[in-house]
Amino acid sequence: MSWLSDLKRAARKFPELDQPRAERRAASGLAASYGLDSTSTSAGIKDISATGIYLVTEKRLRTGELITLTLQEESESENGSELQVSVHARVARQGEDGIGLSFVLPPGLDTDLWGVLVRNIVVLTDQAQISQMFRTLRTILFLCRICQSGAEEGIILLGGQLDSDHTDTVVKIALAAENLLASEPDAERMRAHPKLVASILKEGSWSLDEVIMQLWTGLLVSSCTVDAPDDSNHVFVDLLIHMTPNQTKIFVHGCERALASETGDENSPSASVVLNTKEMVTLTEQHDLSRNAADVANLFYLGVIRKLFDFTSYRDVESFDITPTSLGLELFKHCHGDRGKIEPHLVEAASAHLLNFISPPQRQFNIFVDEIEDSTNPHDAPYYQIAIAPSELTNSAMATKLYFSREDFIADLQQRLGYADRAIEGFFARSERHGTLVNHLLSQEDALYFGWHPDCDKR
Repeated sequence: MSWLSDLKRAARKFPELDQPRAERRAASGLAASYGLDSTSTSAGIKDISATGIYLVTEKRLRTGELITLTLQEESESENGSELQVSVHARVARQGEDGIGLSFVLPPGLDTDLWGVLVRNIVVLTDQAQISQMFRTLRTILFLCRICQSGAEEGIILLGGQLDSDHTDTVVKIALAAENLLASEPDAERMRAHPKLVASILKEGSWSLDEVIMQLWTGLLVSSCTVDAPDDSNHVFVDLLIHMTPNQTKIFVHGCERALASETGDENSPSASVVLNTKEMVTLTEQHDLSRNAADVANLFYLGVIRKLFDFTSYRDVESFDITPTSLGLELFKHCHGDRGKIEPHLVEAASAHLLNFISPPQRQFNIFVDEIEDSTNPHDAPYYQIAIAPSELTNSAMATKLYFSREDFIADLQQRLGYADRAIEGFFARSERHGTLVNHLLSQEDALYFGWHPDCDKR
């Protein structure tokens, strides 16, 4: 099903979606203003449809003139409200009491989707749903502005690909970035790589922590430029997704302290950032020092702080060195809107460190599990086996691993194949104890563990 169909399906919880697309409706509760430049004129709305709007106004503009139209809730103030949207419109006709405008939608915005959102802003009466419609529409318009015709990848995230909480986070990140960009002189000319924007929003949607959300917002801002958009910031996306809220607090604090101590001399490194145990607990609100040490170690393996915590010492923990690396400082700066060029050696360093966090490739296997009774000697205890064969090979031999201990068999069902306790109980409760897992993902390491070998593919 197309992305537009997905969006329509997600929007069906709102009423009136099956009305004719161009049907004009009264727009009580909506206010409008329009203008050719920074100044704008307020106007009443006589009616509105998916294709245009009629404004009641004494001020006349020439037919064919392109203007900026702002729609907002009537009860909202004119400035600083998220419950307003601005689009281009063209003067289509002159009326006795006003002017008729036709919407000029930005590239990447489907006309049917626009109709769904506008129609629901008009017909909804629930304040929460109206707010959601405005925020969604404003987010879509922002994505269409920075991604142009490539906005589809970002828009689809709002159409049911994510659950409601993660969708709300996408909207928060996008609107916060829009507000930050609005203060820049070239904001209207800013563009971003569509795949990078979609990646930032999708990965950032999982960040319910406010501090991490701000970093994702800053990264989206730094990804917007008046130059030809590129995806160089993607290396920072890959780093940021591996940080937990506590690790983010440590990372941000270390970078802030390091940058505050900089002398301006490129040859003079910033002072070390070392926290005592009390400072660390206060920062993270985590009293388990071993957990804090593990978080510091994770940041080291990401390549964003300089020193690995010494787990070999038997002394009590006294301090934590959280001095950031050059890579860490670049990540921090770009997550705060900096658009500086990323040096190639930093990209290489990030890629090398990320290898510590990338899972090995997996392959699809059919898995067969059995309890086997020896009919020639029924008094002996049964033994067990796990047999595996690649799903994509139809005539290949299976590899098997035998178990003469029920405990070892159960351990591998749990640890290697992910069987839950209840599934294991169900397996042993059946009189005929055998089962099949189809298309189960296994790493090469696990496949070798069960006796498989790449040469088996050649049999």
